[in-house]
Amino acid sequence: MNALPPLALSPLALSPLALSPLALSPPAPTRSHVHRAQSVDGIAAILDPLVNLAIWERPSVPVGTLDGFGTIQMTTPVDHASAALTAAFARQSPAAWHAALASDIAALAASLAAIMDLSQVVIRLERVVGDACKRWHADYVSVRLICTYRGSGTQWIERSVETADASAVDIPRSLDTGAVGLFKGRILAGDQAIIHRSPPIAGTGEARLLLVLDGPPPADTAARWESAMQRD
Repeated sequence: MNALPPLALSPLALSPLALSPLALSPPAPTRSHVHRAQSVDGIAAILDPLVNLAIWERPSVPVGTLDGFGTIQMTTPVDHASAALTAAFARQSPAAWHAALASDIAALAASLAAIMDLSQVVIRLERVVGDACKRWHADYVSVRLICTYRGSGTQWIERSVETADASAVDIPRSLDTGAVGLFKGRILAGDQAIIHRSPPIAGTGEARLLLVLDGPPPADTAARWESAMQRD
């Protein structure tokens, strides 16, 4: 897990998807709000009310060149995800790594569905070369799975546990390439939703391959969720 240099969190514009200044300083937790796991089963810890980020620390699936890679986005029944992904990759320029990646995404979709009791999943896999969302924010979702297969991982804020000798502090961190994060959003966590952003890479020449998995949105939050889907 990589620590980032300390930075100041500037207040964000007030909107359903933006993080208010008050939400940047929640009451200090009595234990860590982040759970780190060595297997996919461990990320079910996201269901713990005191956990707002569960991370499966693992190597990345090998990925080749991203030149010409087009965004894959779909809503699919979980039991049809493998076939739907295979068909979607078939429409890309052929590459040897596509089959392994499709299999990994289908497995992650099944894991998210099992944890969150979903029958359908929303899948977005895209090549990112700019600053997709460089402002710190929390998403208007229940739980979102994020994995960066290539390039810099999603950045997030860890709030340290307050002790008798030290106050709690906000520490910027980032997911390792290939690591799987379950990010709890505002629907489940309110102001305690995990604060995160996409890494600012515009002008660096870096290309990321980003996976985002969600459950379908409730009808009454669909508009806000549609906007949130464009973030990581």
